[in-house]
Amino acid sequence: MVGSIVACALGLQDAAASPPPPERFLGTAESVGVTADVGVWVPRLTGTAQVGAGGTQFDLNTELAVGDDTAGVAGEFAVLSGRWRFGGLGFAVSESGTDSAPAGGTFGGVSIAAGDTISGSYSAWMAGAEVAYTLWRPLADEPWPWDAAGTNRAEATSILGSNGRPLFDVQLLVLGGALAFHYEQDLTNDTAGGTGTFDRTIAAPYAGAGLDLRIGVDGRVPLVQDLRVYAMAGAGPSIPDAEIVWMVRVGFAAMIEPNIGVEFGYRLFDFDLSDGPSQVDAGIRGIFGAVSISF
Repeated sequence: MVGSIVACALGLQDAAASPPPPERFLGTAESVGVTADVGVWVPRLTGTAQVGAGGTQFDLNTELAVGDDTAGVAGEFAVLSGRWRFGGLGFAVSESGTDSAPAGGTFGGVSIAAGDTISGSYSAWMAGAEVAYTLWRPLADEPWPWDAAGTNRAEATSILGSNGRPLFDVQLLVLGGALAFHYEQDLTNDTAGGTGTFDRTIAAPYAGAGLDLRIGVDGRVPLVQDLRVYAMAGAGPSIPDAEIVWMVRVGFAAMIEPNIGVEFGYRLFDFDLSDGPSQVDAGIRGIFGAVSISF
């Protein structure tokens, strides 16, 4: 009996002395993960449009009957492996309306007089692929890519909660990708007749940076497992227009369960489009709400 007690004590001592499994160290042997955020985007179209030879420069927000907020869909997903993230993102929005023209001019060969009844619409979609790399993770076991395992092990161990999830984890990322973007706008003069159209599709490579902060509640707040705050931005040249396209994604997510939560944020997609004499310099921007999934 005494021998059994001693053996048990020695076993407990060895277990206490043994390091936790490597997957508990941030940045070392972490399992492959998947995240997805899919939801509703409520943006507003702003900027200017000048369509057709001799066209008038109109304010998109006030003069072409498309100035209201509209509901669209947006989302993104990523597969996480070590310091790498591979994924995709996109959105689709459209808006239409009828108004009394506040100013006269010409849109795509259609003449408009102040006071005419006009009907306007636009639609836009974007689809892209993105790769991100964690350049700096200060509280992980390997803060920099060139650090050897174990250089920051004490710090990485100290911020893990009882559920094995980090209580605080900040990551600085560099990112790059490529996207396709399509934009179409129509304007009809309901009073005098005639419809003008602008239709353009572009591609764009882009590069940027991001900050991703995870805060583990570790059971101290009812209905909340983890919190996430993030900000991502990228910019690049459009093809074939050689103009700059840039976008911003910021958000806050609260994980209600370990694998599902709710997210609120802001999305901005800014673009310049050229087609002969036509020029659209615009941005689509607004709040974003989504379901956030993580495995």
